Amino acid sequence: MKLSTIALITAIVALVAVVGWRVHAMNSQTVNHFAVVADPSISYSGGCESTVGLAERVLHRPDISPNSKLLYLALGDRSTANEPRQLGTYDIPSSRRVMEARHANENRQLALLRDVWEKCSSTRPTSISPIFLGIKEALSALHAEGCRGGSRCVLYVSTDLEENVDPRLKNLLSGTGATKRLPKALDNTGVDVTFCGFAAAAGRIIDPTGREIRPVMGHDSSREDRMQQVWTSVFLDPTRVTFEPYCSLRTNPELHTATGASLREVRP
Repeated sequence: MKLSTIALITAIVALVAVVGWRVHAMNSQTVNHFAVVADPSISYSGGCESTVGLAERVLHRPDISPNSKLLYLALGDRSTANEPRQLGTYDIPSSRRVMEARHANENRQLALLRDVWEKCSSTRPTSISPIFLGIKEALSALHAEGCRGGSRCVLYVSTDLEENVDPRLKNLLSGTGATKRLPKALDNTGVDVTFCGFAAAAGRIIDPTGREIRPVMGHDSSREDRMQQVWTSVFLDPTRVTFEPYCSLRTNPELHTATGASLREVRP
């Protein structure tokens, strides 16, 4: 066999090996995904400002990639059998094109935030907070997108922590009774969980007519500590669970209107 033929075969084999390695590396590359779970219950005063603020916080994270996604869910009620509503799945806008127009990526981000605002604004307030079930489904959705042990996926939960559907958690959170068996641990493998908004509890629970529905149990440092301890205990990896008293609010000047009107128009 001629040396030129041997050299050609060797080059082809080397090229195939390099291509195969790159394909394997791309398929095994970890992509971080993100989710926001919003609590629309009337006991929580965080509202859509917090929801859009968290979505904007995700867009500014340094660990997003061109394939990262943002999932947006709202806690359900009896009309959904307590299951959360998945209101949106978004490809997170990102661009590494040097020659791309300066505000093109900002336009895509504004369009995403506008959609989150509109969907949040159209979500009917609820009288119950099935927080545990909402988190469980959000974690399942993140795992389905590919979050695994080596991932740094993030779940933000905007809520006052006041679970009032699962009786076991309800008793533990209120400190009014013991429970012999906790719910099965929430699998947050590969997912950091941040609760925010527990200090944004409504002082009064009222219906649309203005009638007070039920009294609100006041917060103090002991109660807040207990609620955080209870929620931490229901996760498979409690070291990846954190709490913030308030959620992020919108920081983009174009988003700062009381009604979100600036979100309805995107620059051409």
